[in-house]
Amino acid sequence: MDALFILKKIIGNFLMPLTVIIVIIVVGLPMLGRKKRRQTTGIFLIILATTLLAAFSYGFIVNALVTPLERRYPPLLNPEQHPQAGDIKYVVVLGGGSLPEGKIPLSNRLTPESLARLLEGLNVYRRLQGTKLILSGGTLSRDIPPESDALAKVALAMGAREEDLIQEAQSLDTPDQARLIAASIGRAPFVLVTSAIHMPRSMLLFRKQGLDPIPAPTDYLAVPQSSLHPGIFFPGAVHLRKAEAAFHEYLGLIVAYLK
Repeated sequence: MDALFILKKIIGNFLMPLTVIIVIIVVGLPMLGRKKRRQTTGIFLIILATTLLAAFSYGFIVNALVTPLERRYPPLLNPEQHPQAGDIKYVVVLGGGSLPEGKIPLSNRLTPESLARLLEGLNVYRRLQGTKLILSGGTLSRDIPPESDALAKVALAMGAREEDLIQEAQSLDTPDQARLIAASIGRAPFVLVTSAIHMPRSMLLFRKQGLDPIPAPTDYLAVPQSSLHPGIFFPGAVHLRKAEAAFHEYLGLIVAYLK
């Protein structure tokens, strides 16, 4: 197990909105029973934590964070009409998480992010005849099959041809995926499929490897509503998850630019 990778994940999780809010509350609560000056600081921290929790629970606020990332690259709606369509050799799907094998349906082995990415990858693969489908994702433990294995099994169940599947089973994160895929396919034209919020960082990392992917974003989080509905006036836990994803990507972009 890669200790540096684990440390990076721990530090990243400490910077996520919900973790920061809980830390502020934990620091602020004991101050409420202390001297007046500390009470004032404690009250301020509790108000700050409550304000942040409320802000990140409303869709219109979180969508303002998500939308700039998701609109960076337009969806690839007609891959067969792309100027490079005849030259594309590969469709690369970046894994977004999986679960170990067990007494659960095959489709449940993939997180919603991974399943959405795979569905879009299969769509592009079927519309670009003669392409290979590269499924990328490793594992932290030798006792657990790599994520690419779950992606491949679901792809086969959905009609992909086994001879068209290529597994990249060593990567632990997006920089790994970019480096390993670049070493595998060289400069061959390819379509890159990942979540729309993850696409800016993915494109940056692949371009740093000298590649120029054709982006095919999917799994959009900030989808415009066609009309007003009561839900927009209430907070929701789903928006906290979106805020976490946005913070993760902004932090990842900062690190990627600095490297």
